[in-house]
Amino acid sequence: MLQKSLRIVHVRTVQHFLFNLSEFNFFRRSEGANYLFFGNPRPLAPLVAVPYVLLCEIIFFRGKRFFLKLKKRVVGILIVREKTETLCISSLAVAPEYRMLGTGKSILEYSVKLAARMGKPWLELSVLKRNTPARRLYEKAGFSLFEERKRSLRLRRSVGK
Repeated sequence: MLQKSLRIVHVRTVQHFLFNLSEFNFFRRSEGANYLFFGNPRPLAPLVAVPYVLLCEIIFFRGKRFFLKLKKRVVGILIVREKTETLCISSLAVAPEYRMLGTGKSILEYSVKLAARMGKPWLELSVLKRNTPARRLYEKAGFSLFEERKRSLRLRRSVGK
């Protein structure tokens, strides 16, 4: 039911940057959030979050950014970048209160359609090895191991025609 109310909107870099600055807690309770400590009540969180957000904007500079919205609320974020044969998901995040409701599945379905429209045979992403919920989601969505790294896995799935 929720999935039918969701819409994906392409956003400019500035919109994404301002959203990230104002919504530090978007990544809270996600695996790896302990590295960033988003959502913690520590007074120093903004001192770490602001440089982190700036760094991410530099890293994702060439990426296309999308918000997944429910009415006017951003419930998910997607950043993709184009490679020769692959569309890479650089960042995928779902607001904590919208996890386990099909939100991530909707983002992945959109990503597959986007890759097909771009003529890419592969959709690829990286996930931390210990992020079990995300790994389950990606496996259910048809992703399989492409490369194993020390702390993360690169997963890939065929886009199909």
